[in-house]
Amino acid sequence: MPNSHPKRKSNTRTLILCLIGLVWGIGLTIAAVPLYRVFCQHFGIPVPKIISGPSVVQPVKDMSEANLNRTITIRFTANTQGGLPVDFHPRTYTMRVKVGQPVLTAFEARNKSDRAFDGVAVHMLYGMGGPQGVDLTPFIDLRQCFCFEEEHYPAQTDLTLPLAFTVSPNLPQGVHTITFAYTLFESTKRPATSHVSPTR
Repeated sequence: MPNSHPKRKSNTRTLILCLIGLVWGIGLTIAAVPLYRVFCQHFGIPVPKIISGPSVVQPVKDMSEANLNRTITIRFTANTQGGLPVDFHPRTYTMRVKVGQPVLTAFEARNKSDRAFDGVAVHMLYGMGGPQGVDLTPFIDLRQCFCFEEEHYPAQTDLTLPLAFTVSPNLPQGVHTITFAYTLFESTKRPATSHVSPTR
């Protein structure tokens, strides 16, 4: 009996510490997403948006002549993993494209080193104009892309990397520019691939 009081105090202290830990963990979980978004916005990292429910913007179904004659701007950007000795760039940086019509272009790459390697390109899409947060992936039909599989880059060699696609006539109204962004990585150092493409 004489030891029951200290034991009860110890149990109470343990319970309080557990409750504090639980509240702290819940608070950290709630704050994680806003903190992640602030971090990404501060450093200019695109934050993919996943939209579901009634707020999702439905693609237009207007197949009128005006919609089929719609043209948009396509931009191409190319980057390489830090230190990768490759000149990597689009053959054309900007073009005007009519929706529904096939487009064929290419990127150029030159391995400047004396070492061959296998590389992969991560593909991202960014839209300008139109509703916020719309995933553009369903509206781009990639028919041929060097991002589909590994490419071999021989030493001191130039490569042409074809890209063929079609922009759907159902592209949401207001989207006037789409950027195709590619980052080239050495295969063994490839990050997780993401194709989410919110409009901004």
